[in-house]
Amino acid sequence: MPIFRGQTANDLRVSKQVCNTWLFLCALACFLFAVIHTPLAAAEHQDKEHPAIAVLYPTVSKQYSGMFEQYIKGIESVPGYNFISLRVDDKTTSDSLKEWSEQNHIKGYIALGQTTYKLVDALNSEQNSELPLIAGGMVATPPGISGISLSGDPELFFRQLQLLNPSINRVFFIYSKKNNGWLVKRARKISRKYNLEFIPLEVDDFKQATLQYRIVLRSVQPGSDAIWIPLDNIAPMDILLPDILQTSWDKHITVFSNNIMHVRRGTLFALYPDHIKQGRRLVALLQRHLEKPGTPALLYPSVDFKTAVNIRTATHLELNYSKELIKTFDRVFPAYK
Repeated sequence: MPIFRGQTANDLRVSKQVCNTWLFLCALACFLFAVIHTPLAAAEHQDKEHPAIAVLYPTVSKQYSGMFEQYIKGIESVPGYNFISLRVDDKTTSDSLKEWSEQNHIKGYIALGQTTYKLVDALNSEQNSELPLIAGGMVATPPGISGISLSGDPELFFRQLQLLNPSINRVFFIYSKKNNGWLVKRARKISRKYNLEFIPLEVDDFKQATLQYRIVLRSVQPGSDAIWIPLDNIAPMDILLPDILQTSWDKHITVFSNNIMHVRRGTLFALYPDHIKQGRRLVALLQRHLEKPGTPALLYPSVDFKTAVNIRTATHLELNYSKELIKTFDRVFPAYK
């Protein structure tokens, strides 16, 4: 390169260094752009290749919205699908849901909540659609429903009961056939495995449920009987629970439940849902239907639960738990300070 007037050899060397540095920075910028944006483009392409799955959930109060958020968190943690969430409200119709589904190329549905499930089920019936529909987040009952009910598997409850109070040999269960009749058959069978006498008492309404609870509370035997409060709206628990807990305290009766709030108030234990794990299990069930179209509709009880125990109640019932066992409980009441 010729040296122009006024330009020294040292100036020339500096100019070359600046030029080379500029070229290097340009090349580096291009490289980084390619590295950063190529995976994004690939991810977008890959996302389109994954089946689009609708995750529908109802519009509910803040008190219950957390449950559906946990379900969705669990669902979306499963790879291999393009999950698209939609909140359903009073304005959502079969027609609007159909249009939304077509726009998003939906290949299957996970419906959380009773009203949401009914809406999608009606749409599938109207369209004579065979798209898989999996139900979750509700007290579902067979037949004809594929999904996982909020009602827990009786084996989990009997196993926990045996662990926390092995002296129990009779369990009373007041229920409605509509909500829990399908679980009673399994509970009868499983109870034999744990040497328990399972006594299911079917009722049809609030009045019968109230009367039956009062009869049971008068007849239970101290130390050996237990009452299982199921996930069932047939009994007015807001009215009955104080009497149940008082009898439990006075007669040393073990009471357990599906509701963690009951433990806070004095039942010995409750198994309450792990909604994140349940969400993942809903995806596994959906996958089975996607891979094998025509799979029979089967409803399963929940098996993903956490354990809450009331230590004060346990102490009153003369049940002593080791520190190691207490550490396995997910929630302990009264809460340690």
